[in-house]
Amino acid sequence: MNDVTIKFGTDGWRGIIADNFTFENVKVVTQGVCEYLEHKANLNCKKAKVVIGYDTRFLSGRFARIAGSVFAANGVEAVISDSFIPTPVLSSAVVKSSADLGIMITASHNPPEYNGYKIKGAYGGSATIDIVGKIEKRVNRGIKDGLFYRCLTEKEAKSSNYLSYKDFKEDYIKQIENIIDMDSIKNFDIGVLIDPMYGAGQKIYKNILDSLNMRKVVEIHSNYNPSFAGLNPEPIGDNINEASEALLQKKLDLGICLDGDADRIGAIGEEGNFISSHHIFAVVLNHLINEKNLSGRIIKTVTTSSIIDRIAKSSGLEIKTTPVGFKYIGTEILDGGVLMGGEESGGLWLHGNIPERDGMIMGLKLLEIMAKNKKAINKILDEVYDKFGYFAYQRLDYEITDKQKEKLKALLEKKVPEDIAAEGIKKVVTIDGFKYFLEDGSWIMIRPSGTEAVVRVYAESDSGKKLSYLHSLGKKVIDGLI
Repeated sequence: MNDVTIKFGTDGWRGIIADNFTFENVKVVTQGVCEYLEHKANLNCKKAKVVIGYDTRFLSGRFARIAGSVFAANGVEAVISDSFIPTPVLSSAVVKSSADLGIMITASHNPPEYNGYKIKGAYGGSATIDIVGKIEKRVNRGIKDGLFYRCLTEKEAKSSNYLSYKDFKEDYIKQIENIIDMDSIKNFDIGVLIDPMYGAGQKIYKNILDSLNMRKVVEIHSNYNPSFAGLNPEPIGDNINEASEALLQKKLDLGICLDGDADRIGAIGEEGNFISSHHIFAVVLNHLINEKNLSGRIIKTVTTSSIIDRIAKSSGLEIKTTPVGFKYIGTEILDGGVLMGGEESGGLWLHGNIPERDGMIMGLKLLEIMAKNKKAINKILDEVYDKFGYFAYQRLDYEITDKQKEKLKALLEKKVPEDIAAEGIKKVVTIDGFKYFLEDGSWIMIRPSGTEAVVRVYAESDSGKKLSYLHSLGKKVIDGLI
C-alpha cells in the first residue's frame, strides 16, 4: 500500500475497478477528504456535511456506501442518494443541502472497466484546483505515513447519527424549471429520442420530457447494465450509431444522447446526423447573444472548436481558453460574468445554472430554441454556418502505454513534428497538450490523456477532406515518435 500514489486528473480520481480503484483505496481517499473537512470545520466551528451520489457502474453503490461509512467514522454527516443518479442531480443536492462537499462515484464517459471519485465544491461544481490539491496532499501523506483510514461497518454506519439516505431528484427538477422556459416546450409537436447509454440519466430524463406532453418520446439503452452492453458511454462517433438508426427508424426529429453520468451531451439531427457538443455550443451561444441579446464572458477549453471564438468576437465578447477539464471552466464561472462555457468532450454550462456542466439541461435548451424558432435543428445549424462559417471537427483516440505517453510528451516538448511543420505553422499553443494552428486556419492537436492510457488527436478544418488529412498526419506523428 505504501507504494500507491493517488492522482486526481482533469475531473477527480479515476482508476480501473479491482486494479487501483478498490474498496481500500476509496477508503484512503475518503479519509483524506475527511481530514480536509476536519481542518475546514475547525476553522468555521461547525460540523462538516457531505452528500454522496453514484452511477450505474459495477459496484458504484457499494463504493458510495463505503465512502459514507468512512465519513460516519470521522464524525462527518453523510447523506447518500437512495438510488443511482446523474452527476448534475448530485451537484444540485450539494447546494440544496448546504453541504461542504459532494462526492460522486462515477467514471463519467470512460469505458466500463473504470470507476471514479468526483469531488464537488459547496457551490455544486467541480472542486477547484486549490481544494483538490489539498485533498490529494492529505491522501498521499496518509498513505506514506501508514495512517490509512477510520471506517465503520455498513451496519454501524447505518445506525449512527452521521449517515442517512435521501431522494435528490425532486429538487433537481425544480432547479431545471428556473433555467429553461419549460412552457415553450410543452405540447411541442416533435418526436425526441433519448439515449442515456445505459447510464445514470435513464428514466429520470424521460420522465421530465414525458411531463411536457410532446408528440413522442422514445428512450433506448435504458436498462441497468454495468458493462454498458459493450457500448462506450461517451456520446460521440460510432458510440451513437444505434441511436441514429433508432431515430431514423421511428421518424423522430431530435436525438439527445447523454454520457454515463449525464453531465455531457451529444445530439442527433432529423437526418440521423451527429451534432457534436461544439455544434450545440455554437447553436446555444448564438441564441443567447443574437436572439436573447445577452452578453458576458465566454469560456472554452483548448480542444474546443474555433467557431466559438468567431461567435464571441463578432459581438465583441471576451473569450478565454482554459486547459481541458471542467474544473477550469467552473473556476471562471465562480469569478462571475460568464454567459456560457463548454468543453470538447460534451460538458456545457448555461448562465443561470450552478457552476456545473449538465447534458440534460443542454438538451432541454436545444428543444427550447427549436420550439421558439419553429425550425428543425439542422436548419438552425445551417443558419449558424451561414453566419460564422462551416467547420468539420473530429477527435480520434489511440491506446498507448503510460511509458509511451511520457515519451511522446517529452519529444513533443522539444520541437514541432516535421510532418506538421511542413504544413506551415501559424501558431503553437501548449495549453494542456500541443496544438498547431496552420496558415489556412485549420488546426491539429496531440494530447496525451490525463485519465486514460490513450493519446488523443483533435483536428478542425473547413472541409472533411482536409480534416482526414490532418488526422493522417497525427497518426503518422504518433507512430513515428513511439
